[in-house]
Amino acid sequence: MNHRKISSISLLVILFFCFTEVVSAKEYAVFKSKKAIKENLPSGIHDMFEVRINKNVKKYIGSYLVRGKSNTQHIIGNSSIYFPIFEEYLDAHNLPNELKYISVVESHLNPNAISPAGAVGLWQFMAPTAREMGLVIDDYVDERKDIYRSTDAALKYLQELYGRYQDWGLAIAAYNCGPGRVNKVLRKTGGSTFWDIRSSLPKETQHYIDRFIAVNYAMKNYQFYNLRPRYPDYTLQMTQVHKIHTRFSFAKIARLTGLDKKTIIQLNPSYRKEIIPPNYDGYYLVLPIIGVKENWQKEL
Repeated sequence: MNHRKISSISLLVILFFCFTEVVSAKEYAVFKSKKAIKENLPSGIHDMFEVRINKNVKKYIGSYLVRGKSNTQHIIGNSSIYFPIFEEYLDAHNLPNELKYISVVESHLNPNAISPAGAVGLWQFMAPTAREMGLVIDDYVDERKDIYRSTDAALKYLQELYGRYQDWGLAIAAYNCGPGRVNKVLRKTGGSTFWDIRSSLPKETQHYIDRFIAVNYAMKNYQFYNLRPRYPDYTLQMTQVHKIHTRFSFAKIARLTGLDKKTIIQLNPSYRKEIIPPNYDGYYLVLPIIGVKENWQKEL
């Protein structure tokens, strides 16, 4: 290939990226309008509750797509691990697909997240609510960090809240501040929707729906803001779940499977002492599909 052809190709590549940037800039300008934000939300959110685009929604969109761009790229990448699991449970419970974004609002898809108030995991359960929903929390296990069990519990809880209020706005608000607080405000105000009672709710809950709307928008439209997903290692994305009934240490699992213990810890954050305790019903062990020794399960 001669130098002229190389120069021509280089120019085309440069023009391509320049054009991409210009288009993205135009899209960014368009999406700043309330009407455009509303029109470019996932369609299902409009079936859940009345969507209102206010200055807080726009502020939160900016925090995800502009000011917090780097963090959002990690969230988008990690969604390749968690969203397929969430969507499977959402489908099983016949719930709106958009509810998966609550986990982004709550934890930024970090199963090890702990709030100042003591809420833990992807879905940020407080201990009493977690136990009420059947999650185990003891010296060895904290199922608030178990991807599968915490997701099932969170969606069952949201389903219960919706059954109580028949309004997703109120159900999501109650998920944040508790149904007791929402019930009290409903009685006091005589309202029937989230927007009716918003001003009487705690400040964090007042803005919770705004953040939920913003996350829905950001996760659907991030490509127009030149965000690029930062995907985790493929071993964390391609996994399989095994049920373990007897006591097993992570050290022994690493020896049997040939996996690095750090990978096992990363995929199984719910075990506090790197030990799976014995359990009649069994606990979940998540392992990569690739890179595992054959027939390792014979010793289970």
